Amino acid sequence: MRKKAIENPNSLNKKRSFDISVLSLITIALLIGGIFAPAVEASPPKATIEYQVMTSDGLAAGHPFESWVVFDISSNPAVPGFALPAGATFRFTFPSAFTPQPNSRPQAVLLYGWSQGPIAVPFTVGWDPQDARTIVLRLTNALPAGPPERPGLKAIHLRWGPLNPAQPGDYPITIQLLDAGDLSGTTQAIARIGSKPVANIAAYNTLHEGRNENWQHVKVGQPAAIPIDFLVTLPDKARSFISLRPASEGSLEILSDGKPIGAISKSGVPLTLKPEPFGPGFARLGIIRLHVTAGSEPGVAEIDAHLNEGTSYRITVLVEQ
Repeated sequence: MRKKAIENPNSLNKKRSFDISVLSLITIALLIGGIFAPAVEASPPKATIEYQVMTSDGLAAGHPFESWVVFDISSNPAVPGFALPAGATFRFTFPSAFTPQPNSRPQAVLLYGWSQGPIAVPFTVGWDPQDARTIVLRLTNALPAGPPERPGLKAIHLRWGPLNPAQPGDYPITIQLLDAGDLSGTTQAIARIGSKPVANIAAYNTLHEGRNENWQHVKVGQPAAIPIDFLVTLPDKARSFISLRPASEGSLEILSDGKPIGAISKSGVPLTLKPEPFGPGFARLGIIRLHVTAGSEPGVAEIDAHLNEGTSYRITVLVEQ
């Protein structure tokens, strides 16, 4: 049996004195830090300005402003969005390069974070009578956050805003949130104004009655419950026939009147993508559909759709045992 070494009592006393001294210094440092540390201010939600999913000219020079204001929070519906009280007010102020449109009436849609998934909470929206470049949006009722079906506010669709600048470039939009508790404050988001409209692709949930096709949970070897629909909006060929065809390594080509304009690829754990042909009605509206079947390996898979010289969109699939 191994014996435990016996320490010298004098050594133990010295060690205890050293430990007490160190703890005292740490305590004093913490107290000083607490007294002189700067106060933590409220943190308004950061955001990015992104193309609205059904337009190609909302961020184009000289066109009326229309975009999604996407808050800096995961689009995963399991992650709560922002809960806001009644009376919470957003003020979106555009720089002087934007031209006011006093005869138009701005509109907005509150979003859970997916296309065609509006939040049914009443609000008012309009121009600030004292500032022709400021859109004011005020909640009439409280907006709760209850993931995953109603995860809270994650984006706002603004439309019929001022005319975009004639010169392309990056323009800061000031976003002020008032009467929202700890979320109150002011931040900025950059509107990247392009020289012309762009080809736009995004998820399209209208045919699913607004159910979110993104972030689906799928069992290994099983098909996803909701098919994946995308909407393609082209600035120069509004009525072209949009379709899909298989390509290499299980990816898909996006076609406009039979000519490739983009692609849909996959990464992560294995998935099978199978296109579903649409007739002229949906195809000429720019709607394409594919069905997803999970492979035998659990994990995260991603489906990326992109248009040549246009936008891109990502769908995440969670494959489970």
